[in-house]
Amino acid sequence: MEGNELIDKLPLSKTWLEDIVDVLMNRSNGEGEIEAIILALSKTDRDIGAEAASTVTRTINNYCRNSGDTEKKAKHEIFERVGPGRYKLLNYPSRPDFIGIQKIQFDDSGYQQAWDFFYKLTASKDKRWKNVPKRKKLEVFAKNLLTNENLRNLLKAYGAEPPAIV
Repeated sequence: MEGNELIDKLPLSKTWLEDIVDVLMNRSNGEGEIEAIILALSKTDRDIGAEAASTVTRTINNYCRNSGDTEKKAKHEIFERVGPGRYKLLNYPSRPDFIGIQKIQFDDSGYQQAWDFFYKLTASKDKRWKNVPKRKKLEVFAKNLLTNENLRNLLKAYGAEPPAIV
């Protein structure tokens, strides 16, 4: 199994950013108004809460190259403001690599515990680990989940089901 296939099987948490990008990926030219994005998100499993407009706007502005916030420059430019309350994906129809730009989080607490343990152990053994891209770190983690009995037992101890060994 290849690295991306292994990563795809991990129960990674889906973020607001990913949900917003998913909405815009399904719109003409990757563009949409905040209200349209919120409406589309309300039809998904995402709990949008009472402050959906501010959450969506803040999330977009954190990754917007021209949000109007002159004090803050986006480290990863994903969106462009094209009008009041209207944004578009810069690289539409390509999707950004979310793993490379966000904190790695898991929906399953067992996987999160195993990741935290693995990450700290690996970083303490190899000082070069901090310079390894996040995608590669996840790939190494996923491969270890298939072969490392201690890591598999840690997952089980936290009530998570280890991935099937193929």
